[in-house]
Amino acid sequence: MSRLYTIVKMIWQTLRRSPGAAITIQVESQLGETREIEYYQLPGISAGPTPQDRAATIDMKGFRVAVASQNYRIEIEPEAGQVIIYSTNAAGDTEQARIGLNTDGTIDLNGTSKTLVTHSELDTALQAMLTAINANLAAKLDGAGSPGTATLDISAANATTLRTDG
Repeated sequence: MSRLYTIVKMIWQTLRRSPGAAITIQVESQLGETREIEYYQLPGISAGPTPQDRAATIDMKGFRVAVASQNYRIEIEPEAGQVIIYSTNAAGDTEQARIGLNTDGTIDLNGTSKTLVTHSELDTALQAMLTAINANLAAKLDGAGSPGTATLDISAANATTLRTDG
């Protein structure tokens, strides 16, 4: 049998027969009944539900688990085929960060007003600019000796934890 509860709070703990600590939610039924229920999620995803979210639960051989929750205080409206990942403040009433995986293959990180520059393309453009500057310096050499050359190293700007093929 399935039931719908309102989440009161989230707790990180080991509950009953669980093999380890996990997200547990304290929930309240429409009749005022409170209980603690383990919150099941997809492997690799850990999302903390917030108070006032609604949790869908099912019975599993003598104990109840929550299998999904819904936050009605923030309206996230994905287009058909789009996936939006977002976080909220602890109260669950303000969106804090968002990643949009769009149907056109683009990924939006906290909006669309700025674009990212990749290390490889930036390095190529800057090295071409340095080649032009050095050629200009060599042509303007005044007097004996060899001209100095400008160099630029942007290796520290290489973001190794955010990658793209685009």
